[in-house]
Amino acid sequence: MITLALGKLEVDWGKNRFFSDHGSLFQTSDLKPVPSYYASEDWPDGDPVVEMNEGFGKPLGEVVDRLELLGVTMAAVEHQYAELHQFHDLPEQPIPFRELCDALVTIDVSMISGDYSGDYDPGEFVWKEILDRLRLSPEGQRSDLRDASLLLEGFSANATLRLLARNPKNLDLDVSWDFGPLVREGWATRQEFQAGASRGQRFLVVAEGSSDAKIIQQALRLYRPHIADFFQFIDMEEGYPFAGTGNLHRFTQGLVSIGIQNNTIILYDNDAAGVAQYNKTKSLSLPANLKVLHLPDLPELSNIATMGPEGVSSADVNGRAASIECYLDLNRSDMPEPQVRWTMYDQDTDRYHGVLEHKTKYMKDFLNLRIANTNYDSTKIEAVLDAIVAQCVSIAEAKLIGNAFPR
Repeated sequence: MITLALGKLEVDWGKNRFFSDHGSLFQTSDLKPVPSYYASEDWPDGDPVVEMNEGFGKPLGEVVDRLELLGVTMAAVEHQYAELHQFHDLPEQPIPFRELCDALVTIDVSMISGDYSGDYDPGEFVWKEILDRLRLSPEGQRSDLRDASLLLEGFSANATLRLLARNPKNLDLDVSWDFGPLVREGWATRQEFQAGASRGQRFLVVAEGSSDAKIIQQALRLYRPHIADFFQFIDMEEGYPFAGTGNLHRFTQGLVSIGIQNNTIILYDNDAAGVAQYNKTKSLSLPANLKVLHLPDLPELSNIATMGPEGVSSADVNGRAASIECYLDLNRSDMPEPQVRWTMYDQDTDRYHGVLEHKTKYMKDFLNLRIANTNYDSTKIEAVLDAIVAQCVSIAEAKLIGNAFPR
């Protein structure tokens, strides 16, 4: 047997050669001994037998971020639930979706028994083992129980985990995938169990310059390591080919013309030139798997010291001079005082364009960080990550809903 479980609660299982691949929920660093639970001889009164096997384990609080990047949002889960109802041609939902959500959010999975008895015919396992555990037994006739069981057994494991993640008590529990027994008994090879986002699940991030890409990669490593494998960047060993807003726009035009299949994020700076090209690129007929954004407007950038023909003053640099270096910690004791210098007037946006002075120093200071620590203010750069992730989730959600089971 092979199971995917949250704590003691099985959300998916397989046997011998018949099992689902859940490697995308985990990373290589999640490989460790994980528990498998078996019914004891004095079941159901005694404690289950616990056996440790090789597998992957990761806290649900981190898995849920990976689920979102796989498109498993609440909207996608509700869509799948409705399609299952239509597929089975049920007269009505034996358990309405909102009722299912309300019930699951109250469940403390750590208190659920892991003992299950015997084998079941299709549609019986949820009815006889799970509904009572989750306090979901519908009121009504025996057929209502079977309908509810049939509906929930067709529900994907990822959707179940997404709903269970709505209860904060569950977030610290490990999601575990215990493939060890299959490998040990010769039903599968170790090479079949690989962790990480697959090529089709990753997102290509293309920014204005190589420094942007380096900063985003470093930010992912420090502040979002549990999802970093979902993102890939242009190989810059031979020089960055898309430096500058004009080149990035033309590159995007090329992607659109060839019908790019990769999930792609085009990221402009939040300065006058970047916003102008962002608006120009947004007007293209973009495919659903390609999103364009500029660095986010933030209150912290609304009152920055600036230098221009009339001397030093304070100004809002959002949309005018906010390159990615402005989203780093500019107030470190060993760094220069932050100041933006106005350089030129942009006719397309009717704004002056500015550049952060000493931006290379701020960048190097950030790239030299080895661990995330409270001495570095990561608020702004994490807001950049949040903006990128939100666009990636929207791509994955639309794709999952478009391919939702069943049709």
